[in-house]
Amino acid sequence: MRLTCLVDDNSGTANPLSSVSKAPGDFLAEHGLSILIETDRGKKVLLDTGSSEQTFLHNLGLVGLRPRDIDLVFVSHGHYDHLGALPLLLREGVPVHTHPLTFQGRRFVETSGVRKQIGPSAELLSLLKDHPPVYDGRPKELVAGVSTSGEIFRRTDFEKPASFLIEREGETAQDIIKEEQALCVSTRNGLVVLTGCGHPGIVNILTQVRMHTGRKLLMAAGGFHMWKAETDVLLKTMDGVKRAGVNKVAPLHCTGFAATKLFSDRFPGFLLLGTGCSMEI
Repeated sequence: MRLTCLVDDNSGTANPLSSVSKAPGDFLAEHGLSILIETDRGKKVLLDTGSSEQTFLHNLGLVGLRPRDIDLVFVSHGHYDHLGALPLLLREGVPVHTHPLTFQGRRFVETSGVRKQIGPSAELLSLLKDHPPVYDGRPKELVAGVSTSGEIFRRTDFEKPASFLIEREGETAQDIIKEEQALCVSTRNGLVVLTGCGHPGIVNILTQVRMHTGRKLLMAAGGFHMWKAETDVLLKTMDGVKRAGVNKVAPLHCTGFAATKLFSDRFPGFLLLGTGCSMEI
């Protein structure tokens, strides 16, 4: 099984000491996330698609692949920084799987009284009418060795949803991003849990995966959305991830510097990944 970070906020570097490699070429970074999973049976599964077609397509080419080489795409949730290249993949006929609520409603973030739309583009919504995804909020095997977490239950009292808004049927309310799911990749040494942004809380996600599967958790990687978290929340999260039994962590995307530093200080299995980085698991 091989993981490759196709899109992240930062461009990565190889680290022979941690078995992290990087393909040659000038990889592009942008605010977004896309992770490629290549299974031992030759399937290529994509978690999210970054913020733009240009960056995604450029980086995909540097690892020697074309959009048509992707077997399926799993969309973790309905924010623009995970949907950028989805129109490209839909036009190529790549199957898409996601939660039934992913494309429902208009998504906003409000800063200093100004609302910015952060949901799917009009082009994407139009394409989805002719290329409908497979919708499911329950745990589901996508291909052998790669499954969804199912919708995440919010159990912790410190992992609060960020200040996002959603508009449905003319009514605006707080958006808890109920649809976000993670991917679970099976290895002989345990499960690797991949998150898009981790809006439900990385501790909630890991706890649910462990309870549902009964399997050892080997690694958590992806966005943990802690860039605005207070110190007490950061420390509680570190403790919760340790209690989940994770040996390795690879924070990406929206995790934030403070949280990433704490993970690097407290987890001997910390891995620094970025755009272009790959690792065998």
